[in-house]
Amino acid sequence: MSIKVTVIFLHRAGELVGDKHRITKLELPDNATLKDLVITIRNKISKRIGEGILSGRLWFNIIVDGISVSYLNHPLRNGSRIVFLTPEMGG
Repeated sequence: MSIKVTVIFLHRAGELVGDKHRITKLELPDNATLKDLVITIRNKISKRIGEGILSGRLWFNIIVDGISVSYLNHPLRNGSRIVFLTPEMGG
């Protein structure tokens, strides 16, 4: 079995993946976690984003089903909506 999730890249994350992938649907194995999603992103959409998140070099606000998530072991479910946002900066 597998699950299907919707991934949305906003702001700088959207620029990194390009218009084609700003909103994309991905299929993942059952019991997938956010880490599984990031690995899939690395392999199918953007090596730079995937490797950056996994190594800690890139940091995004990640929202899963409306909840801010900071751990890659966060479980995903069929129909989950995951948003990658650039953290707000400024002064």
